Amino acid sequence: MSVELRNFLSLSHEELEELNLQAKEQRKNRVAGHKIQEEKLKYLTDETRIKAVTALFSGLEGRLHVLDYDKKSLITTSSSGANSKQKSLS
Repeated sequence: MSVELRNFLSLSHEELEELNLQAKEQRKNRVAGHKIQEEKLKYLTDETRIKAVTALFSGLEGRLHVLDYDKKSLITTSSSGANSKQKSLS
């Protein structure tokens, strides 16, 4: 008898590819950055199976960098940054 102790989000390669193609299409159509950010933050907030976010990128010298973020702190930081921008525009 198998009991699943944790419920993490698991995407197939095809699902991940579809999400990447949608993001590529948004960039191609020059969707505003704040709209994409709002969409991604809403997805993170609504999706309960995501616990953390890992960002990977390579620098100019070709080194791979990995950054791990706790979901809650990432959302809080992004929300407070958006609020401070709104206050400065007022």
